[in-house]
Amino acid sequence: MTPALALSILFGAALLGLALRTEEQRRRAPALPPPLDPSPPVTAILPVRDEELNVLPCVETLLAQTAHPAVLVVDDGSTDATAARVAERAAGEPRLRMSAAGSLPEGWRGKVHALWTGSKEVDTPWILTTDADTRHTPDLLARALTAAEDGRLDLVSLAGLQEARGLGENLLVPSVFALLDALLGDWRAVAMSEGAPVANGQFLLLRREAWERSGGFESVRTAPLDDVAIAARLRACGCRTGFFRAPGLAVRMYRGWGEAFRGWRRNLGGIFGSYPGTVAAILAVLLLPAAVLLGHLLTDRWVEAVLLWGAGAAASALFRSGSGHSPLYGLLYPLDALALAAVLALGTLDRRRGRLASWKGREMKV
Repeated sequence: MTPALALSILFGAALLGLALRTEEQRRRAPALPPPLDPSPPVTAILPVRDEELNVLPCVETLLAQTAHPAVLVVDDGSTDATAARVAERAAGEPRLRMSAAGSLPEGWRGKVHALWTGSKEVDTPWILTTDADTRHTPDLLARALTAAEDGRLDLVSLAGLQEARGLGENLLVPSVFALLDALLGDWRAVAMSEGAPVANGQFLLLRREAWERSGGFESVRTAPLDDVAIAARLRACGCRTGFFRAPGLAVRMYRGWGEAFRGWRRNLGGIFGSYPGTVAAILAVLLLPAAVLLGHLLTDRWVEAVLLWGAGAAASALFRSGSGHSPLYGLLYPLDALALAAVLALGTLDRRRGRLASWKGREMKV
């Protein structure tokens, strides 16, 4: 066996093994329990900024919940028709209200400030915070409330189905969630408040008394990643958090390649920017097989190149199918790995410079 063939087999087997392990962990993730009736009172707080395309479709799925939450939309300085659309809908719906977050104080993140403003108007025992780009199946909130009661959890957060449309989104979005799921490991542990605190800001169900006792939204006002900071804050105060996979939550975070690239540059910089060793290991996994593949192509080692590309494409397809995305885009390997490496590297550099990529006209200083 030649060294070139050995490298192809080694890297190909590693990629396939990682994909198979991640898929196994996904399949073993515990499902949300069936809903109980009646559900305890809950208020959904929806912070919005320039979300005229998303806000009403999200609001309708919240109003359609079998748990019958009150819905409070907090406008965070929108410059489009977001506020007008919500106000028009609220005129005929007693469970829907809207308020304004007001000017952003120095040192606060915009979303956290909107959540803090909204939370001061809430007196229900449970608070759900979510994003305008989410869509919720009717029993999702009721099932999350049951999970909280069954597991004695003070926070239930969900990882939903991340939609990707078109070439640009499908090149990057499934790769990001393959990375996050591979690093997460055992879904059963994080569902029962074991291991590192994990959360997703697209769905955070908070026991209000426990969260206020832990410091509330003001305690995470400067955090680059408010969702993880909320989970960590609760755990530090002796509370229990749970994180579940839930296909009943559908999300399209970004529209098109440009938004996806900027958004994930900011997010990955916030998640990994303080861990250079972890970033280096991830970049090695992403770039070394691609570099070996390129070397095979440049030296006309076609058998070795086809073997390594086939393994990489199969791994990419498996990652994608396991997260609900089209496996056909796996044929683009290693372009997806290179795109993910670029976003991660740039986001890490941004974090080290003390400023993440801006979003919706606001600077993201760290």
